Amino acid sequence: MTPIRVGIVGASADPWAWASTAHVPALRALPEYDLVAVASRNQANADAAAAAHGIPAAYGDYAEMLRRPDLDLIVVSTSSAHHHALVMPAIAAGRHVFCEWPFGTSLAEAEAMRDAARGGGVRTLVGLQTRYSPMVAYVRDLIAQGYVGELWSVVFQRANDQTARKDVTPEYLNFLERANAGLRILGGHGLDTLAAYVGEFVDLQAYMERGLKALRLTTGEVAPVTHKDQIVLQGRLAGDAVVSASLKQNSPTYRPFHLEISGSHGALVVTTGDDLLPAARHPGVPYDLVLHGTPALGEPFARLAVPPGYDRVPATVPRGQPIDVAHMYRDFARALADGTSCATDFDHGVRRHRLLEAIVRAAETGERQRFAA
Repeated sequence: MTPIRVGIVGASADPWAWASTAHVPALRALPEYDLVAVASRNQANADAAAAAHGIPAAYGDYAEMLRRPDLDLIVVSTSSAHHHALVMPAIAAGRHVFCEWPFGTSLAEAEAMRDAARGGGVRTLVGLQTRYSPMVAYVRDLIAQGYVGELWSVVFQRANDQTARKDVTPEYLNFLERANAGLRILGGHGLDTLAAYVGEFVDLQAYMERGLKALRLTTGEVAPVTHKDQIVLQGRLAGDAVVSASLKQNSPTYRPFHLEISGSHGALVVTTGDDLLPAARHPGVPYDLVLHGTPALGEPFARLAVPPGYDRVPATVPRGQPIDVAHMYRDFARALADGTSCATDFDHGVRRHRLLEAIVRAAETGERQRFAA
């Protein structure tokens, strides 16, 4: 297959940037893709990114990159505040488009991007990459094969300690506020991965509160925090299994992923290697997952290894943050080649936004909300 030629916006010379640490290594390691161009807000930044990552062409003008006739896919991996403004002209140019999660700043923006892509006949992808993890596929198969028996209950916990333990720049606080980070970043990533393991909610009730009310900035100032960062959910899945979920965006503890799946025969527990140690990266993208299980009630848990066949990307993909992203891009290349659907297209992004809106309604009204995936 002729490689899919990619132009990316959001990569930089900063190795901490998500596009730099995950997207670029994944794309460069996959034979289905050819990363040929990078755009940034000015030419100096674009040149620095191109030099850092070995990308042939650099553009200080995003519109100029879009005018290249040979690009097949535009990767938008920037702050959510800029998604709509960058995605819409890419669709108008007839390019396939990847958009990072949270996929815009609202359900309305997400629906506008989805509708434009449908009208333009372009294929789409949203950055909810953790559902492509080999661990997710293996656990989903174990459940389908009856490892836990009839699914009874699910307990899910996420906690991010980054903003509670260090000062942040004014720009980063603005990003957290505009993205509504507790709900859309931590909640969006976490609940999408939960759904990939056990299925969608059919109804739910919720509390949302503001725990951290102010942050110290790197400038020395103390600034107010307005987004609600503590979310508690209860709900049901199809088949009446019950779910209890707790998400804490600003927390003194760090638990990037902890999932307990219980059934009539046994249980599975998915967590991270050491889920109380702090980490430099936002826990919306856990990759070092560990699985324990017992196929019989009352029996000891044993560690379960994911069979090698579930890792479906080349060994040249760096272990760590790029792994799930590479699986996501490989699935997208397959979907383009055979004309089938991709699990995380813009329709799926809208679906996830609608779940988050149902959570907000449940919290604001105090009433149980139905959710039709």
